[in-house]
Amino acid sequence: MLNYVERLFVIMLIACVAFAPLPLGSNRPVSWSLLSLFIAGLLCVWALTAAFRPTLFRLSGPPAVIPVIGWMLIVGWMLLQTTGPEFMWHPLWSTTSVALNEPDIRGAIAVSPSDAATAAMRLLCYGAIFWLAAQTGREPENAAIYLYAIVVIGTVYALYGLIAELSGGDTIVGIEQRAYQDSLTSTFVNRNSFATFAGLAAVAAFGMLARTFHTESDTRSDRPRPVIRPPSRFGLSSVLLATALAILLLALLLTKSRAGLFSTGAGLAVVAWAWFYRRGRLPGLPVLAGGAVIATVLVLFAAGGGTFERKAEVDGESLGGRPWLFQRTFSAIADEPLTGHGGGSFESYFQSYKNADFGGVYAISKAHNSYLEFAADAGIPALILLLVLYAGVLLACFRGIRARQQDAGYPGIALAAGALVGLHALVDFSVQIPAVACLFALLLGVGYSQAFPTGGGRHNRL
Repeated sequence: MLNYVERLFVIMLIACVAFAPLPLGSNRPVSWSLLSLFIAGLLCVWALTAAFRPTLFRLSGPPAVIPVIGWMLIVGWMLLQTTGPEFMWHPLWSTTSVALNEPDIRGAIAVSPSDAATAAMRLLCYGAIFWLAAQTGREPENAAIYLYAIVVIGTVYALYGLIAELSGGDTIVGIEQRAYQDSLTSTFVNRNSFATFAGLAAVAAFGMLARTFHTESDTRSDRPRPVIRPPSRFGLSSVLLATALAILLLALLLTKSRAGLFSTGAGLAVVAWAWFYRRGRLPGLPVLAGGAVIATVLVLFAAGGGTFERKAEVDGESLGGRPWLFQRTFSAIADEPLTGHGGGSFESYFQSYKNADFGGVYAISKAHNSYLEFAADAGIPALILLLVLYAGVLLACFRGIRARQQDAGYPGIALAAGALVGLHALVDFSVQIPAVACLFALLLGVGYSQAFPTGGGRHNRL
């Protein structure tokens, strides 16, 4: 009976991630509010069920408690930013009080308390997905269901994007497309956001495909070492995974996202590295260098000049405009290094850091670097805590690649997903899009839950 109950939560969580990209990556207030409400309800039902069936707690002890405490500290700080003691209020509130001649105006740490509350709600949503995935994904069968579902979800949206691109449509699920009309964006507004989404699905597909390969000991030498053997036969699942990977990579190329291509390439490389690392047979430096050169040439040839020869724009949408944007964001961080200007309030306070040389009268809603934006929003201490949590999860996945006696591929895929998103976040804001964040949280949760040994002596499969 327990397996059926747990499987129901798995299906519901998959459904949530599957519908998150509709519409526009859930990057609108109504969409992310409904998404958060659904996940909150699912978490409450899981908690009530677990109260009567404690065996639903698949992951317990420090591995479960430490991430929860750290994440709740960040969420709690976001909520405190909506108010706070007067000595911590943002200076803009005193200026507003004078301008409105309202000496008793109620201020807050955040420039926009409502945005800080929304940011806390969204972080709770992503944390809940990670928790549910970590608890239910501890069971290997559930972990496999999650990964296959991610591949299917990513492929479906990639196919939609390909069909829309080939048909020459100028709408996104019925909504007029006003930007990136020459790039594949699927149901997302920004090509970089879909590139990260497709890249995560591609990493999952490549990781699951790699599990079909196995190794055998070479006993012909004095020092036995593993020998790579291809699958004895390519079953239907292998063919489908390879096909899905090809579709995802084709869609990724058509996004013309330079950072997306590079980050996905890094993620796929981590999957390959994890496969060799698990077997104690890492390729030599010449092989790695040669592979990197070949991969780069192939990507440049396949992507064409449109991807790598785009002119620099002044609105921060290209790599050419980002250095100036980063410089102004650093200025915002320097002004409020400890408390920040308020979670999710970047668009509100960044107006005062613009000038006529950058952005004109147009609003800038993102810093195009998630680390800098989070530091400006929540403060440097909050960023450090976030990075420590992130590093802790990835470190557990890294250790799990060698520690697990079986199913070591799952932490390897999570580690690759972390590398992909972590690199892309240096020059873009894809992880801040709800649909991408949900998929990423699901992948991390499954990989993290599978990173800890459970005992048993079955042969490992990656």
